[in-house]
This record gives sequence, C-alpha cells and structure tokens, in this order.
Amino acid sequence: MSKPVIIAGAGIIGCLLGHVLKKYNIPFKILEKSTEFKKIPHRTVALTKESIHFLNSIDKSLDLNKWTTPVTKMELYHKNELGIVLDSNTQEKVTSIGLLSELHKKLLKKVENEIIWNSPILNIINNDQVIVKTPDKDFETEYIFATDGANSKVRELCDFESEEWFYGQKAYVTCIKAEHNNTAKQYFTQNGTLALLPLNDEVEFYSIIFCTNSTGDIVQDLENMNKAFNIGLDLSEVELGNGFELKHSRAMQLYTDNILLCGDAANTFHPMAGQGLNLGIGDVMEIEKNLMAILKNEKEALDTYSKKRNNKNLQMTWIIQSLFGAFGNVKGISEKILNSGMKFLDKAPDIKKRIIEYANKN
Repeated sequence: MSKPVIIAGAGIIGCLLGHVLKKYNIPFKILEKSTEFKKIPHRTVALTKESIHFLNSIDKSLDLNKWTTPVTKMELYHKNELGIVLDSNTQEKVTSIGLLSELHKKLLKKVENEIIWNSPILNIINNDQVIVKTPDKDFETEYIFATDGANSKVRELCDFESEEWFYGQKAYVTCIKAEHNNTAKQYFTQNGTLALLPLNDEVEFYSIIFCTNSTGDIVQDLENMNKAFNIGLDLSEVELGNGFELKHSRAMQLYTDNILLCGDAANTFHPMAGQGLNLGIGDVMEIEKNLMAILKNEKEALDTYSKKRNNKNLQMTWIIQSLFGAFGNVKGISEKILNSGMKFLDKAPDIKKRIIEYANKN
C-alpha cells in the first residue's frame, strides 16, 4: 500500500494487528490517545488454547507457555454449594492466566516505533481520500482498523449503528497471595459474581474479579462472600479501589468503506465468562485469513468477517445473558431447577468436555 494503514488504539488488539501487518510487510501507524504505556495493576487475562497458539505463532519470543499459569480445573459454585467441576487431563488445560500488562508490554516491543502517543483522533474524513485528524497532524491512509476500545471514537465518528446496555454492576480487581493448585473458582450470587484465577508470580496468587451491584462497603461484601462460601482468603490488607462500570456494547455491522472494527470497538462483554480478549484475538485471526482482500475493500471478505465475528459474539452474548439472568435472578422453583441442572451437568462428562472445547475456541 502506498500510504500506511492506520490502527486506532495501541492496546493489546491494536499491537497484535501491528504484528500481523508487519509480518506481511504492510506499512502502518498506531495512533494512541494516551501519552505512554500505562501498567494496569492486578488485571489478568484468561487465554484460550487457540489464543496462545496464535500469539506464539505471531511472535515466538512471547513464549506464553513459559510465564502464564495453566488452569487444570475450574469450579463453579452457586449459593454455598459446588455445582460444576470442569477439569482436564495432564496434557490439556482449561485455560491459562497471565498479567494483562505483561502481555501488553511484550506485544509493544516490536511495534513501538510505529506508535504515535498522545494522538487522540478528532475527526475522520472518508471520501475520495481517507484522512485521520489528530491535534498535531493529519494522516492520509487507505485503511483504518479501529481497536480503540469500548468507547471507540472511530465507531462514534463514522456513525456505526450499535446497541449497548449497562449491567448495573461494577467490577473490582485485585490480587492476593493464596495457594491455588492451578484451580480457578467462580461463585454466583444474586448480587453478582466472584472469580478467583490462579496466578504464579514467584509465589502463588489468586487474581480476584468481583462483579457486584452493591453500593455499600465493597470490601465488607467480599469478606461476607469469603465467609459464606468458606473460601478462606486472607483479606486483611485487600484494596479494591473504585471499580469500573460494566456494560455490553455491540456494533451491528463491523465495517464501512475503508474502516473495520475489531476487539472491544466491535463488542464488549461482561467479564463473567472471561472471553472478551480472546474474542478480540479471534477478530485478528479472522482478519489475517483475508487480510489483502479486506485492505482492498472486497465486499465478500468484509461480509465474511462481519458475519463470522458477529455470530461468535452473539453466541457469547447469549451465554453471558443466560448466566447473568439465571444466577442473578433465581428464586423459589427456578433456583431448585438451576441447582438440579448444575448437578446434572456435573455428572455428564461428555457435555463438560464440549464446554471446555467451546471455551477454548475464539
């Protein structure tokens, strides 16, 4: 291409797209509104087998199997009872956990010379020429990949039709020292969910993701769950901060002339299923399959991308909404049916195997 491709956003998905373009010797620039890389403490990512394979194939120096923590068992609890156990054999794993900032930092290394920091996008002119306006410079390009997150400026400026709703919950994240035996745990209550993800960083930790609709003392709420489920965490020095609002958003179509949405700019999800980043990586995997055709604005390739990724995202939305509705609003007979259903699933190894296989696909 005669003009560099523009990637909006230097997050993990933007950097990963940069790696793909670099692989095919396609010039690009990444425009990032932040002034520098910001480490987000305690945030972790649960990576599927497909994600790890793709990331390692794009950049062998990532060597994710060396520094991520394999999850060999996942336990799901409702009320104070263990409902479902998803486990794997010694050759497989349910998922792998790593620090978000560590993955981001590693991906930045080989594309950092192409990142222009402190460059928020102010406007996009998409006529005969595509021009991206920032405070300091106008960039001419032939194509834009929008990876600028849940509040995508590109999506807003280009009038992509989208839907969104808020869950009425906030998410709080932290890490605490705890023995985990490579077991992830998820607890469901009417007020929200608590996920414990195993993490090794010299010593064993649990990464905590606490999603709740509570407006009271969040640390006390967490302590109450700790006691109710008999989890046994030492929360004496835990800090949860202000948390962040949880919302779902989805673009109805993922492209327009010369512009493609991917990652959180296309879809955002409740962290309950831990699949948001994996679906973004899946977007990049699909882009690579038809990269040249997409850059040429070939409608068949664009329709294929939009249809495949929207179908996958709709499936995940349905799963999350079903979990959110089932575990967040159960009373009386519905609760008995739910508990019976969990016990049935726990005794159905073929179904549990399929759940693990589905969760490991992007």
